[in-house]
Amino acid sequence: MKKKCIAHIECGKDGFYSVYTEEVFPFGFFGEGSNAQEAKEDFLNLFDAMRKDHFQRTGEMVEADFVFVYDASAFLQHYKGILTLSGLSSITGINKVQLSQYVRGRRHPSQKTQQKIKASVISFAEELKRAMA
Repeated sequence: MKKKCIAHIECGKDGFYSVYTEEVFPFGFFGEGSNAQEAKEDFLNLFDAMRKDHFQRTGEMVEADFVFVYDASAFLQHYKGILTLSGLSSITGINKVQLSQYVRGRRHPSQKTQQKIKASVISFAEELKRAMA
């Protein structure tokens, strides 16, 4: 049975993405890339290579399904071509300059601000879903 694991996607100050999981595995691995998709693919490829190597050494098959979640900076960076800073400012109540610093990786939002962004985007998505029903 595959266990479901959360894989965190982060965007560093240099604009480079990394993916990691806090789940415990009998081997270490993480992904990196110049964009979120590249980092996810690297993460999954390394997981696959490490689990095959682990199986060859131990006979134990490790399986997992990953759910990818973005930190606020990675989310804003990944969707910057779709969501405008003005629009995000409107739904989150966070000024555009501050959001811009998060997108560029110059600053990272606090946990409280990340939760505010997450709750605002989810609320907006639910509003859109209701409007399109």
